[in-house]
Amino acid sequence: MNSTTSPRRILVAGASSGIGAALVQALAADGHAVFACARRLDTLRAVTRDDTLARSHPCDVTDEAQVVDLIRWLREHTDRLEGLVVCAGAQGAIGPFAETNTEAWWGTLRTNLLSVYLLAKHALPLLQRGREPRIVTFSGGGSFGTFPRYSAYATAKAGVVRFTECLADELRESGIAVNAVAPGAVATEIHRATLAAGPWRAGAEHYEWTRQMLDKGGRPMSTAVDCVRFLLSEEAVGLTGKTISANHDPWWTPMFQRRLAEITDSDLYTMRRINIVNLPDGLLKDLLLAGRALKELVS
Repeated sequence: MNSTTSPRRILVAGASSGIGAALVQALAADGHAVFACARRLDTLRAVTRDDTLARSHPCDVTDEAQVVDLIRWLREHTDRLEGLVVCAGAQGAIGPFAETNTEAWWGTLRTNLLSVYLLAKHALPLLQRGREPRIVTFSGGGSFGTFPRYSAYATAKAGVVRFTECLADELRESGIAVNAVAPGAVATEIHRATLAAGPWRAGAEHYEWTRQMLDKGGRPMSTAVDCVRFLLSEEAVGLTGKTISANHDPWWTPMFQRRLAEITDSDLYTMRRINIVNLPDGLLKDLLLAGRALKELVS
């Protein structure tokens, strides 16, 4: 899939492997000017083909001073950005929460959540000068449901989703759209941490599921890449504040794309509390509504 869009200037963070590396290659092939950063410069330079495909710069995106230096370097090459894609992430501290190392647990939040904050904060002036600028983040396991033994990763990714929604509201008047992608279980090196943790720390069921998923290849990398392409494209103008499942939501259909304004104005694809009125009709809903009515009558 190649969503129609004129060339953009896009920063991809966490670009040395996995989805980030695939995005650098795909976006560059689409004709965009791509800037790529990661901690591992040697691996990053291999992805950018020694800077012939995209420009590369080393950066630990959890270190604010390095992020500031990254943006300073960017300004030497461009006066604006139309896209910021934050792929940096790691599963980090794995195991029963009481058995995890405190610094490793907190470090997982820094890698997955603080990185998004720092990049968005310091790239904002360049994005504000861009044409229809977009920020794309990544949710992950635990964003919308529990993920036992991965409490740090789940908490961080839930935070990424909520931060994405906050940014969407804050930046709406600036014309900057902010959305997250749920890529599904793509077979990238992030899952190697589960195999290294072993079945006791990761949980026997999830360990075995991960082993089989990696053996079978997982979800197609191309689906996650194409979903990001869509969110950066002209077809996605007006969509903001959403987490889009690359594999399960109909983002690629004309029907979806014609209804972007309605989708954006709704609670669809967002992190929300389920209220009584949202329950299906039945005894539970009737009892809870009756209890609420009784409380209002007494008060």
